[in-house]
Amino acid sequence: MNIFATNSGVSYPILMFGGANGILTDYNCPYDYLFVIGGDGIILWRGNYDDAAIRAAIDDGLAALASPAPPAVLAGHRLLPGYPNPFNPVVRIPYELDGAGPVSVRLEVLDLRGRRVRTLVAGIESGGGIREAVWDGADEAGVRQPSGTYLVNLAAGGVTFQRTVTLVK
Repeated sequence: MNIFATNSGVSYPILMFGGANGILTDYNCPYDYLFVIGGDGIILWRGNYDDAAIRAAIDDGLAALASPAPPAVLAGHRLLPGYPNPFNPVVRIPYELDGAGPVSVRLEVLDLRGRRVRTLVAGIESGGGIREAVWDGADEAGVRQPSGTYLVNLAAGGVTFQRTVTLVK
């Protein structure tokens, strides 16, 4: 513990010196190096020298710090880059669905505040292959939108993808 404190600058004085009675009495452990302490200062393990137990306590502490794995993305569902980009007057937006059968698909154009400008695709599509939607820069009512960056949002089979396209006039 003293070497750790010297090398890292981190110390837990309660263990370095024990309480009024010392480490052996307060923690029933003869040496300060027989402790594994988490980053929050909580004792994760204490005891006699047992390499396997010490490693297990360290591994458990590190596992708790690991971030959860990102959700698996189905290999075939993906939103490809729109082209041409920037565009005027139309942009082609290709997307691919895996071949696992029918899938619920929703392809929308949103403004940068997340408001829906236009729904390009909504429904059930058979899986497999690349498809393409075309956006003419207009909203649902046919009103041409101003120049700017727009989000293209694809939701397919419970997975969501997003890309940007830029309309220039």
